[in-house]
Amino acid sequence: MGEGEKAFWRRRLFGGQAPISRQNGPRVWFHAASVGEVTGALGVMERLRIVDPRTQVFLSVGTPQGCRFARTHVPANVQVFEAPVDLPWAVWRTVSRLGPDVFVALESEFWPVLHWCLKKHGIPVVLLNGRVSEKSWRRYRRFSFLFGHIFPSIQWACVKSAEDQRRLESLGVSPQRITVTGSSKSDTLKQRADPSLVAAWRQRLGLPQEVPVLVGGSLRAQECQALLEIFAKLKQEFPGLVGIFAPRHLDRVASMVAWLQDHGVNYDLLSSLSSIGPRRRQGDCLVVDGIGHLFELYGLGDLIFCGGTLAPVGGHNILEPVVWGKPVYYGPHVKKVWEEHGVLQRHGVGIMVQSAEELYVRWRDALFTGTFGESRSDAARKALEELGGAADLQLMGLLPFLRRTDPRGAS
Repeated sequence: MGEGEKAFWRRRLFGGQAPISRQNGPRVWFHAASVGEVTGALGVMERLRIVDPRTQVFLSVGTPQGCRFARTHVPANVQVFEAPVDLPWAVWRTVSRLGPDVFVALESEFWPVLHWCLKKHGIPVVLLNGRVSEKSWRRYRRFSFLFGHIFPSIQWACVKSAEDQRRLESLGVSPQRITVTGSSKSDTLKQRADPSLVAAWRQRLGLPQEVPVLVGGSLRAQECQALLEIFAKLKQEFPGLVGIFAPRHLDRVASMVAWLQDHGVNYDLLSSLSSIGPRRRQGDCLVVDGIGHLFELYGLGDLIFCGGTLAPVGGHNILEPVVWGKPVYYGPHVKKVWEEHGVLQRHGVGIMVQSAEELYVRWRDALFTGTFGESRSDAARKALEELGGAADLQLMGLLPFLRRTDPRGAS
């Protein structure tokens, strides 16, 4: 752990690093675990800035990667800081400094001390993009002496699915306070899909338009090696193929590099190529050893796999490749992205495979037939339209909490 990360965790542990509110207007505190949750909040925060510029928006994030991502992607009026560890002194200092009018949790940020402190200060709690997995639901019920006070105090919960609604109701959230809207991530992603970013990456990585590119993103567990094996086999038959591989967690980079070295595959670490004036790419295999690049790199892909789906994790953000008009392949473990899977599959831009072997066969056929680069922009647009609109609904539900604390009201 570097000095920067040590300082990050010290700030989380002792609290008191939150900005101090110094102006009039409603104050909203958004809280996200990491990059994925920040992505879900961006669309709502941007809309809030437009609807009521006087609103002060704060965003706390629980990981160093998430903080770095947030600081480069949030609207200009959002102040980002390190989320306090769920300990009384850290939480109390943070809540006292911010003095928010409403607290907005993203997805499944249910922390006993934090929610107790918010209740003591009379601060209403709103949940956006709410989700409760079966495993988490069982844990919350089992340890109700820790989590039981959280759920009845939620004033409004905007959830991904009817199943999330059912679980929250059973945990104590009033049914009248739950709305199923889906996730706002698709709204945010559409705003970020800038074709000039892809052109810049092509130039930076030395990738001609006609070169087929394989992207394996958010790889977990055995997927890290499985995707490298598929690439190595395809490379023997299609020498021009380029592969880009991004593990979900950076501690997997070392084992992936070791595998490439053992099998004599020329590779580069993306960090050596992604800065201004980098050295030229030496190999046709790129290992992504940094956070925050994957979404843009998906825009380069002709054959794209999204991880956490062959490994029994439940899936990561399978919408990201589709935003670029590309079909996405994934495995059968999609319980975390079940609704997205259904829509993408129905529109022909989501392709489920049952094994790494099937993925290899499908990609080999696509390369042989030359269908790997076909655009599916129209189908992708229709799928995203079906999944979109959550950010607007979430904003409409959030505004009344600001108006009730602002004597002038929000326009």
